[in-house]
Amino acid sequence: MFQRLRNPALKTKLNQLNKRINKLNDKIENEKHLDTLINVNTYDGTFWNYASSFKRKKSNIPTLKGPASIAQTNLEKANCIADSLENQFQLNELHDKDTETIVGNSVRCFLNTAPKHFNDFPPTHNNEIINCVKKLKKNKAPGYDGINNKIILNLPYQAITTLNIIINNIMKFGHFPTKWKTATIIPILKPGKDPTDPVSYRPISLLPSISKIAEHILLSRLNEHLDENNILMPEQFGFRKNLSTTHQLLRVTEFIQEGLNNKQKTGAVFLDIQKAFDRVWQDGLIYKLLNYNTPLFLVKIFHSYMTNRKFAVSVNKELSHTKTIKAGVAQGSKIGPILFALYINDMPKQHNTIISIFADDTAILARNKNHNFIQIALNRHLKALEDWFAKWKIKINAGKTEAVMFTNTRKPPPPIKINNQIIPWSQECKYLGVVLDKRLTWKPHFLYIKKKFREAARKFYPLIARNSKMPRHNKLLIYTAYLRPVLSYACPVWGYAAKSNLKILEKEQNLIIRKICLAKAYFLNRDIYYSLDYPSFKTFIKTLSTNFFHKLNNHTNEAVKNIPVYIPDLKTKRPRNILI
Repeated sequence: MFQRLRNPALKTKLNQLNKRINKLNDKIENEKHLDTLINVNTYDGTFWNYASSFKRKKSNIPTLKGPASIAQTNLEKANCIADSLENQFQLNELHDKDTETIVGNSVRCFLNTAPKHFNDFPPTHNNEIINCVKKLKKNKAPGYDGINNKIILNLPYQAITTLNIIINNIMKFGHFPTKWKTATIIPILKPGKDPTDPVSYRPISLLPSISKIAEHILLSRLNEHLDENNILMPEQFGFRKNLSTTHQLLRVTEFIQEGLNNKQKTGAVFLDIQKAFDRVWQDGLIYKLLNYNTPLFLVKIFHSYMTNRKFAVSVNKELSHTKTIKAGVAQGSKIGPILFALYINDMPKQHNTIISIFADDTAILARNKNHNFIQIALNRHLKALEDWFAKWKIKINAGKTEAVMFTNTRKPPPPIKINNQIIPWSQECKYLGVVLDKRLTWKPHFLYIKKKFREAARKFYPLIARNSKMPRHNKLLIYTAYLRPVLSYACPVWGYAAKSNLKILEKEQNLIIRKICLAKAYFLNRDIYYSLDYPSFKTFIKTLSTNFFHKLNNHTNEAVKNIPVYIPDLKTKRPRNILI
């Protein structure tokens, strides 16, 4: 009526009614939220589903600035991001004619002479497939075919037998089904990037679940060959059993800290490989698989697996046009990571440096009392890497590559170069999620983790705040499952830090625990932990570290075996001092 009569009195009445409606809506929502908080439990999964919803970022993709036009609708946005990703899944413009000729001839020869079918492959059986199916997670999103894991988990035995026949025929004929090679990509905004730029989105690939079962079978055959012949370089810790970022970080930290204790300097270069997984030269990978004497049925399958892969971007369930992937290993796949590890497996090493690799995160380190010796050793290794990267069409982003001279002195070190570009020396660098400062005090890392922890805690504030009606034991579960891992990540590496620095993280846990328990200001922290039967931060990281170092003693990886083993001594700073 106000729209028709434009009466100010009616406008006032309208505003009052809208206000009452909004208040009632808020009341209903709050009552619903309160009811959920009180009734969620850990037995039927409602607690974890509810808590996880707070962890996830809910953000819509805004209008995008495409190269030719503005993308406003969901379909336009999907196509805009798809065009950007299509450019991303291309080979780097790096050429080495001799290598290209050798690789091209070798791959053509293999494809022309490979048998049409193989009889010497280890077949799969129903029990192996059933074991794969049992490991599927119910709530995983489906791929392009729309078949979710709940359907596969309820397949009858006859369907498992059919799947068994299909996978055995894949190995027999060396052909991966075309329908299983199309991915649905969900774009996720990269932290700190411009949301209106289509390049700012990270692709999360959803592949058909049935294809992942086939991949699991193939991967087990490939891993068997790699393990029997000890093919993977020991310095590569990514995608391997019983190896984690903590193992690699410990290896790097021990090398640096041992140098500092012996009054030596350690120069480290942390390389940034541009679009590492997305721009793998597929023919080059096949060539390397052949050189590693990979069973021919697997080589033929992997060639089929990588050829003519496609993707479509989904924005609010609107799918883009299907695009072709011309380079790289399949994202979101089980096989892709290990294929990438094989592609960079022959990365050159030097006797005066050590190399540290986790997936594509690569660092080289040199140690000596003399700056100039370190410069020469690093530059020599970087030159060898330059040539190797160019040969295999891998591009280094020199602008994002960082270098740190770990030393207690202030004397500026001599310059190092990559691709004729000087790499500036930094005071600190983040490697595998840990900030390494030049004196290994760990304070910059703790301040970084403090900020990261508070951002994570902010998401769960409605659940763990003092006025939250959620039961205390559930609040503790949220802290234990989602927040404490942020604080304790890689603690065997930095647990020996000075007490004054460790208190930065200890205070963060204490604040959250006090909030969860509604503790008064005069309550002592030790009494709170005792009443909860919950470990203090110091106790927890010591327990984690003790277990970690105990398992380390029996490790089979050669690079891990070479990590120094010593009796902890408070007179020197070393990671194992946390065991004291």
